[in-house]
This record gives sequence, structure tokens and C-alpha cells, in this order.
Amino acid sequence: MKISHVSIKNILGIAELELSPQGFTEISGPNGTGKTSILEAIKSVLSTGHDATLLRKGADVGETVLVLDDGTELSKRVTPNGSTSTVRRDGKKAPRPAEAIKALTDMLSVNPVDFLRAPKKDRVRVLLESMPIEADTQHLSELAGIDVRPQPGVHALHVIQLVHTQVYDARTGTNRAVKEKQATINQLEAAVPPAPAGVDDDETELVERINEATAAREGLLKRIQTKLGGLRTQAQKDIDTVRAEVQRQIDEAKATGQAKVDAINAELAEQEKKAGVARENAVAKHTDTIQPLNTQLQIIRNDREAAGRRNQTLETIENLRTELTTLTKEAAQQTKALEDIEAYKAELLAGLPIPGVEVIDGEIYREGVQFDRLNTSQQVGIAIEIAKLRAADLGIVCVDGCELMDSTHLKELRRQAAESGLQMFITRVTDNDFGIDTQD
Repeated sequence: MKISHVSIKNILGIAELELSPQGFTEISGPNGTGKTSILEAIKSVLSTGHDATLLRKGADVGETVLVLDDGTELSKRVTPNGSTSTVRRDGKKAPRPAEAIKALTDMLSVNPVDFLRAPKKDRVRVLLESMPIEADTQHLSELAGIDVRPQPGVHALHVIQLVHTQVYDARTGTNRAVKEKQATINQLEAAVPPAPAGVDDDETELVERINEATAAREGLLKRIQTKLGGLRTQAQKDIDTVRAEVQRQIDEAKATGQAKVDAINAELAEQEKKAGVARENAVAKHTDTIQPLNTQLQIIRNDREAAGRRNQTLETIENLRTELTTLTKEAAQQTKALEDIEAYKAELLAGLPIPGVEVIDGEIYREGVQFDRLNTSQQVGIAIEIAKLRAADLGIVCVDGCELMDSTHLKELRRQAAESGLQMFITRVTDNDFGIDTQD
């Protein structure tokens, strides 16, 4: 549905004007010649409420009438004290004009020029408002493996993006943990000592053998000492006997007695010498016996400690491997969740009226290309599609300030507006006289 005729009288800078627009109407001329007044007059009919500033200075009544191509007539009469909207169909007044007007249009759609020039966040807001969809949070929770509870009013694409980011960040942390675990395992495996030899020998048996050798040494030394004591006692007795004999026969046998004393002393020295050798032999034998046993015992103890450290390291590695397996499975689940989230988003996007358009990190993308990097045709195409979505039955778009657009964008806007079926009214400041150019 389109406007086939416009009649304006005493509205803003327009004293009186009649216009039969086509699909694309360009209103041009210098500033202050009434270009914007025409757009405001048309928009005033399609909005509710009273605005006394619409009335032309010095006039008591102002009126704008829009005749649609099906014969419906929309009008708005403005006085200093109030405004009256009227809708006529087949010559009859509609009982509730505000509702009839609201059913025809969505406040003149979206201004494509404003959309193209708007900051990123405003473009995103308009896009999402034009494509209202809801995410199945329970299904999304099952896909992501997390509890999804968005704030009321958050757009489905925002919800999906937030969930995707959360799962992606979680997977990044999991993958980092996997790498760290694997690096730790590699380091521990490289440091594991070889299994020590001799760990299986009987430490108790060796200790008993050492104790037996020590006891044997002590017994031998004691026997030597006892024998030596007996020899000394006997020698002392013999000396006393000899001395007694010598004392009795000192004069006659002094030389003989001294000789015997010397002989006894010599024999005693010989026995002491033999005893010393025997003692040294016993000590040496004991040393030779226990030294290898002590050595073997120390090896066993060292090997036991090494084996303990080795077993502890192997146990740590096994625990890390278990954790690594768990983390690897978790990373795989998170990757699958990301794929499922992307598939779910693609499913939602496939049902959108503007195919291939999505919002990622607060920016509009189409087919994976950020909005500002799209070519002119694609950018204008999205703006026109959004305007078309918001246009309702009466597809009217009023665009003020098109002089801000370069010739390429303006040409593309004109072409795509015609293809979209929208009826567009634009104004453009020029150095030429005021003029209206309307064409399909």
C-alpha cells in the first residue's frame, strides 16, 4: 500500500502544496525552502498526539491529507488547542482512527540514512528491534552444558553470543590446563629414575649376619683375653716359685735363676705377640665380614628410598593422566557445545527475514563480514530490509538530510528502494531552486 496523493495546508513552512508521489520522491533545494516541512507533515498524519508547533505561523488551522492507492484517506487537522486525526474508507469515517493508523505503519519505518550513519551500538539496537526472536534457553542450556538465565528483554542473538563466549572462554581454560598437565607429565616421565637393583634382598637377614659376625669377633677376643690372663697368672706363679727358689739358692743359682727369668719373660713376650696377632686377625676378619654386608645394607636402604620416590612419581603421573583424560573429554564436550550453539544460531538466523545477518561482539555481520567492511550495495540493502521490516502495511520511509550521502550511496538507495516496494520520501539540500522529483 502506498500514498497516491498528498495535500498540505498551513503546516510548518508550507502554505499550500499538492503532491502525487510515486515510489521515490526527492525533494531538493536550498535550506529554508520547506523540504523538511513536507516530511514532517506526512509523518504528523501517521503519528498520534498533538503538536501545536506544526501549525504555520499566523494560521488558525493546518491540515495534511494523505490519500492511499486503495482510496483510504488519512488526515490530520491541527489547531493551537488540539489535533484531530481522521481515517475515511469508502467515504466512511473509521471509528477509531488512531488504531487504524497504527495498523498501517510503524512510525514511518526506519530512516536508512540514519541507520547507515549511526554508531555501531545504535545500528545493532535497531536491527535487533526489527528482528525480534526468542532463544529457547532450556535447549541452549542443554547444548552449552551450562545454566542459561538471561535477563528479561535480552535479544536471542545477544543471549547466544554471551553463551558462546562463556563456553569458548571455558574451553580456552580447559585447553590451557590440558597443555600444562601434559607438560608436567612429560617432565616427570623424563625425571623418573630407573628401577634400582637389589631392592628385593632381605635386609633383616643381612643385619642378623652382621650381628653374628660381631658376636663371633667378641667371643674370639674374649677367649684370647682369657687365655692370655691364664698365661699371665701361671707365669706369675712360676716367677714367684723361681724367685723363692732363687732366694733360697741365691748365692748358688743366681745366674741360673736369672736365665730362667729371662727365658720366662721371653716366652711371655712371644705369647703376647701371638695374642696381638690373633687379636688383629680377629678384628680384620670381622671388618672383612661386615663391610660388604654394610655396603649391601646401605644399597638396600638407598634402593628402597629410590623405589619409594619412583613409585610416588609414577603415582603422580598416573593421577595427572587421569586428570588429563578428564580435561580432554571436557574440552571435547565444550567444542561440541560450541558447534551445537553455532548450529542453533544458524537455525535461528535461517528463519530471519534478513538472511545471513547476525550480531557478534556488539557489531553487525553479514555472511561473516563486519558491516563497515561490506560494500555499498550490501550496506544499503540491510538498511532497506530493516526499513521494510518496520514498514508494516503502509511502506513509507521519510529520509531527511540525504545531502550527507555520497552519490554512490544515494544511487544505491534509490535503486534498492524501488526493488523493495517501499515508498520513499527524501530531502536533499542543493544550490538549485526548490523542486520535487517523483518517479517509480
